[in-house]
Amino acid sequence: MDFKLFLLSVFASFFLLSCTEDNDISVSRNLQEYIDSSSSKDLGEVIAFAASANGSKSLSYIFYYPEKGATDIRYYEADSLEVDEKDFSNYKRQILAVENVFGGRLERFSRSNSEENWCLITYKLNGKLHKSNPIRLKNVTKPTSWTDKVTIEFPDKLIPQFIWTDQGTTGNEIYFQVISEEEDETFLSGTFTDDTFLEYLDTTNVVLDINEEETPERLVEDKEYLFTMMGISDDNWVNLVIQETFIPRNLDEYLEVNETKTIEVATAFAASASENLSYIYYYPLLGTSDMRYYETESASVDENDFSNYRRKNLSDEPVFGGKLRRYSRTNSEGSWSIVTFVIGDILYKSNPIKIKIDEKPTEWFTDEKVNIDTKERLKPTFTWVDGSNTENESYFQVFTDNSGDFLSGTFTANKTFQYYNVSNTTSNINTETPPELIFDAEYKLTVMGLSSDNWVNLMIEQSFIAE
Repeated sequence: MDFKLFLLSVFASFFLLSCTEDNDISVSRNLQEYIDSSSSKDLGEVIAFAASANGSKSLSYIFYYPEKGATDIRYYEADSLEVDEKDFSNYKRQILAVENVFGGRLERFSRSNSEENWCLITYKLNGKLHKSNPIRLKNVTKPTSWTDKVTIEFPDKLIPQFIWTDQGTTGNEIYFQVISEEEDETFLSGTFTDDTFLEYLDTTNVVLDINEEETPERLVEDKEYLFTMMGISDDNWVNLVIQETFIPRNLDEYLEVNETKTIEVATAFAASASENLSYIYYYPLLGTSDMRYYETESASVDENDFSNYRRKNLSDEPVFGGKLRRYSRTNSEGSWSIVTFVIGDILYKSNPIKIKIDEKPTEWFTDEKVNIDTKERLKPTFTWVDGSNTENESYFQVFTDNSGDFLSGTFTANKTFQYYNVSNTTSNINTETPPELIFDAEYKLTVMGLSSDNWVNLMIEQSFIAE
């Protein structure tokens, strides 16, 4: 065969393969042409909707539910927002990154573009083409509101009820709820309701679900779950997303399970660090295990009714050389909280802590407010004053060295303390005699002013040189 003819035949074969490849990318084809090429004109449906990422107007997520066996999943977008969204010749296929959500029961495309448009999803199932309704992207004009504000009640300790409001958003026509495991995102239940209420395992007000005829698993005590709710408009834009974790079994139920244990008081208190960050400090004794943090829905409940406290999994870290630990709470609203831990047959439970981040945020001071008297060698006396809040009933003093190692921790009822002198202390967390200070070495004193409800009104951090 002539070499030129051979090259021509190879090129022709490649060209034919490229033309027949059904991907709408190498071959320019609009959605209507793709639909026309389908062997079935009776199109199936795809559940799909879109939301803007939290705090972003340029990143949108297009969620969809791929039924079992769905293949060739595609994303199409219109040429303009001004076109007729029902004229599918206006849509062209685009390739976007895709990822699993809710353990893979849903998937989502990620769209990095601030321009608003119409879009939709297609896939094939058993040889039949399925198509979603048009989705209007409103990432600039009406970005999705993300929040954690939902009321979770437990008429049965393992069957939660979820109650929410539109929270200032408008146009919500239907509500989609997902219950999943927080740790590994395992999907448990996905339902649609017309109203702002859902009881787990109760389908009375459920108008549609994606549970695939499987009965959702019953919840397990002390396991963390995630509730997600999306308020969706009639053009399939998500106006509101609520996400909140929850753990079945309240503090009262936990105490009942451990009724054979001796109850002792744990040392714990809280302070705010910013308008939406609080620290909950606690003193973990040697051998501490099963540390837990509990919190109420609001600060207006009875703090001594332990059924009001729900467990939350917060990150914690060591502070003051590991002598204390502290949980980090990211929430701008007040509440009551309690810390518990176990040592052998003793259950330690703190007194209720009122988190006043919104009411009386902690005042922080650095290298001021403290007068240091060095008349007695290496035994300085520290005297301080309150900030604008004078409700302090006790003061906690912590000394650390230049490396951050713990030296001493004491409580006093008055605003003065001399290092190494416990004559005016009411209690301490020293497990051994504090070391003597070293001449000319640098140390740090932290003073916390505590109210009767264990809130830190005053936080002073003072560096000093031993003399």
